[in-house]
Amino acid sequence: MRLIRNVTLDKYKFFTGEDTRKIFSVAYEDLTTVIYYQDANNNFKLVVAKGDDPPILVEKGITRAEAFRLMNTRP
Repeated sequence: MRLIRNVTLDKYKFFTGEDTRKIFSVAYEDLTTVIYYQDANNNFKLVVAKGDDPPILVEKGITRAEAFRLMNTRP
């Protein structure tokens, strides 16, 4: 798990420098959860972002099974 400060969620894709696609997003109050997928290495990244000042992102590598479990979970 990696903590990234002062990078907004909009700029996260440029921060990673990888060819990533956003495949899932859900927001609740001031937290946003996003799952990114990278085709080349078949990597999934779970990103939780808080939009306050300063913006905080938490990034964690997850497996394909964990990604699909999160996407199929209903609130």
